[in-house]
Amino acid sequence: MSSMILAWKALTLTLAFSPCLSTLRLKTSQTSSIALGANAETDLFTVNIALTREIGKNGKLIETIEGHPTRKMLENSMKVNIIEMPTIEHADGPDLEDFKTLASEDASLSEFDYVVITSPESAKVFSSCVKPSSDLPKIAAVGKATKKALLDEGYTVDFVPSKANGETLAEELPPAKDMGLNNVLYPASAKAAETIQDILGKRKDASFRVQRLNTYDTVSVTLTEDQIALARNDVQIACFGSPTAVDAWLENMDKALGITDLSDEEKQKVAGSNGNSVAVCIGTTTANKCLASGRWESNDIYYPAVDPGMTGWVESCYMAAGDVMERDFWGGGW
Repeated sequence: MSSMILAWKALTLTLAFSPCLSTLRLKTSQTSSIALGANAETDLFTVNIALTREIGKNGKLIETIEGHPTRKMLENSMKVNIIEMPTIEHADGPDLEDFKTLASEDASLSEFDYVVITSPESAKVFSSCVKPSSDLPKIAAVGKATKKALLDEGYTVDFVPSKANGETLAEELPPAKDMGLNNVLYPASAKAAETIQDILGKRKDASFRVQRLNTYDTVSVTLTEDQIALARNDVQIACFGSPTAVDAWLENMDKALGITDLSDEEKQKVAGSNGNSVAVCIGTTTANKCLASGRWESNDIYYPAVDPGMTGWVESCYMAAGDVMERDFWGGGW
């Protein structure tokens, strides 16, 4: 057996005990063979990983991929190429001016008991409108990266849920008041689901009222012809940090294949409509978006099941890379 595959088999014994790794293996499937293989001169298998986050947001991800112990362990078997291929960018949300007015008229946001921040970008927009102050309401951050973004701007973060997603935040958010209504300000992405306000509104242990303001939006970026060719022909792994990034990636594939006007069901039947890549997602919400699109089989979607975030995302990335390498060795399929 190839030394590459032996190295990967050894590594999977280590990764298998990581509690945060998972793939959406809901059914067995046959998948197309990936076109790339080992470099004939060096016997290194080349894995090309596309990072789809917006420009300027990939630094930590690149650092974590390059510094992960797996890369050192497989340096004689696998070469990892990181390709920044932003498919999204941020824009002002429809409620940004209303939020600015609210903040200017009441700098301490005194009518609220909580401010809920669900992404580093939301933290950035919040900090552009509201100055840090001890008079501010309690602040809840969805996860470690968002908490860090807030701390870096000088805010105090009062709550972070046990799992970095909106559902867990809404389920675990402790009431700020023993009795009475808890007023929550939720500056959100225009693309965000209504999970947080829905769950808080249905809580039985306390009463919450949520004022959501869509302070920013995430819009698709059109890839160049060269980027499309690279994505479809060379990239084996696409990393997605949000459901919006998944949508934007698929929009670009649809344009390239000329299937924009087809129904979702028809698009799912077109070969290569996912860009011929496996999906590695930052968490459950994004992974479910990939599955719901119907463009990926369940065993082509990787995500950290227990601890969404950077570390689990990168470990999932290396798990996917090893599987891609093994699949190529055996000539396709699982």
